[in-house]
Amino acid sequence: MTLASGYFVLTPIWHEIVIGLIAFGALYLVMTKVFMPRLEKVYAERHDRIEGGFERAEQARAEARRIQTEYRTRIGEARDEAARIRDAAREEGQRRNDEVLASAREESANLVSQGREELATQRSSVASDLQPDVARLSRRLAGRMLGREVGDDEYRQVVDDYLGQRA
Repeated sequence: MTLASGYFVLTPIWHEIVIGLIAFGALYLVMTKVFMPRLEKVYAERHDRIEGGFERAEQARAEARRIQTEYRTRIGEARDEAARIRDAAREEGQRRNDEVLASAREESANLVSQGREELATQRSSVASDLQPDVARLSRRLAGRMLGREVGDDEYRQVVDDYLGQRA
């Protein structure tokens, strides 16, 4: 096929090929010398940010695990300490309770002992105070029952016989 100007359509035009090659070479030089280093720099920065982010994230995870382990250790130690304090307080409370109870028992025993001594003293005092009255009244009663006056010797004999029978 030919054109009206006499050229075949598929025949290359040499001056266009040379201009295209020169333009391609210039574009290639500009791309390799200007744009490619910038693109590689941006790529390297992005790669470093991503890889650095992964590394920082892994370091942060390792630090978090270390802190968590330390936290759990401290919590365990605090629980152990709390248990020791609670046990010590329980023992101290039991010891004080035992001391107070022993003191109360001792005081109670002392009060009972003093009360018994006082009671015995009062009983013997009352008995000695009432003995002359009881003796006089019992002699009167014996006299009324017998219908006559009872003498001291006879009265003592009757009392001694009675006490001898009870013993």
